[in-house]
Amino acid sequence: MSAPDRSPDRASAPAADRASAPGAGHAPAPASGRAPAPAPVPPGEMRFMAERLLGTVREDIGRADTKAAILLSGALAFLAVVFSGDRAPLPTAGTGLALLLAAGALWTAGVLMLVSVVLPRTRIGADRTFLRELTAGPSATELREQLGASGADATDWLLEQAGVHGLVLAAKYRWLRLGVSALALGALLALFSELW
Repeated sequence: MSAPDRSPDRASAPAADRASAPGAGHAPAPASGRAPAPAPVPPGEMRFMAERLLGTVREDIGRADTKAAILLSGALAFLAVVFSGDRAPLPTAGTGLALLLAAGALWTAGVLMLVSVVLPRTRIGADRTFLRELTAGPSATELREQLGASGADATDWLLEQAGVHGLVLAAKYRWLRLGVSALALGALLALFSELW
């Protein structure tokens, strides 16, 4: 009877298989740090997004006009109530008069700022829209030609209009904030003039 074969080749084969198995004793290779490139947006979805963006900006412009109109009505009604009722005599000299004059100036400035919010803005982005052409009273043929030139890519035209309306919206809210601040400071100074 012959002795069992214990050759080193057979004994080391399982160890070699375990060493060469994937993941045995080795950490997995790190994934690439680059994020996958975003898929291009289909033209139909891009136009839908542009239309929604333009509609949202127009709605925000309408809300800014409504806020300014309400505040303007409240400011004028407050003045009517103050000057129509019985009240103490106004200060005629000293710090009280100075505070009252400053309050009146700030209140007037605030009212004018709110008026500027409500007024239409025709200069912002006029060269990027048809506003100048429309105010000149063009014919239907001229408008058709201009619309045909701009309508080659309707999505770009919609985005351009959204950008112009965004500038108008920013200007309206800037004057709205300044007007509210002026009214609040004017009312505070008027109160101090009464307490002085």
